[in-house]
Amino acid sequence: MAKKAFFREATKAEIARKDFKEVTLLPDISGLASEQFSIIFPLVPRGYENARKFMKHGREVRPKRFYSLKQAVEDGRTPVQLREEAFNAINGHEFCGYTFMPLGRDQRKRKVSLVECLEGARIFAYSHQVHGTQIKVQPYADSARVRRDGAEVVVEVPSREEGADRIQLKLTSVPVVDSPEKYVVSLNMGSDHSCPAKRFNIRYRYSDDKESSGIVNMCAHEIAAYLATVDHFWEERMNVIPLQMSQFVIPSQEMVDYYLRLRNNVLVRDESLKSKDKLRKPDRADTEIALWALVEALKHDRTCYSKRSRDGNVADYKWL
Repeated sequence: MAKKAFFREATKAEIARKDFKEVTLLPDISGLASEQFSIIFPLVPRGYENARKFMKHGREVRPKRFYSLKQAVEDGRTPVQLREEAFNAINGHEFCGYTFMPLGRDQRKRKVSLVECLEGARIFAYSHQVHGTQIKVQPYADSARVRRDGAEVVVEVPSREEGADRIQLKLTSVPVVDSPEKYVVSLNMGSDHSCPAKRFNIRYRYSDDKESSGIVNMCAHEIAAYLATVDHFWEERMNVIPLQMSQFVIPSQEMVDYYLRLRNNVLVRDESLKSKDKLRKPDRADTEIALWALVEALKHDRTCYSKRSRDGNVADYKWL
């Protein structure tokens, strides 16, 4: 299906018709004007058969792990503070995402890519900027067990494709109570959602790896749903806990602008292609790695932290 106008990106042919400008470093892509384009080389490091293998088995950024509620409470830092520490310490940018580990019965590692965080923010902005596309949020947060298990929230998210049905999913383990248990609840975040991006992303670890093959890849639909949930709890109850304990990067406008340049003003020269010009658009792995290059250069707060005084409201971000 064709993408809706809000999510449409330039084709390879459209990019190639722009004025060429060379960039030396990946972060310099930010300096491209809308009528300019640049060419980079494939970014997936050696040792991976293809981009899909890298996105499944590449290096991950790992904010500090906790192995008990006591450890998490004694540390006292929120997920964004833990991400800040980890993101600011990265050496290199060849990462396939960042991960966090649950503390409950579900021991499957949660994995989040920066690409999905950007796309989740784009869906959230679309739902506010295009009439009739609002995300519907129905929380179930009044049970006595919410303190320990978190809330369940049924959310209806718009599709990015023309003519496609809206997507309904249920978020689980949403932290809404300001208690010590909120640290565990946020780490157990999950949903009942299954889209192609999640369903077919099967991954097996190597035999000497300590972590199991079980992994939950968080997608843009879930991230958009969580952002809408944050919005709902603040607007309806002045409850900041879902935002404070969010496991998802909320990008800055600067990060969004860079992402849009990657998708609309950059081509990759790939010698493995059979085409005469050897050019293609950046694939998912190229884009993920390039995003981490910006994080490495500008650090966490300028890229992966939305500050209202600087960026405005995420719902009002410029995507077109």
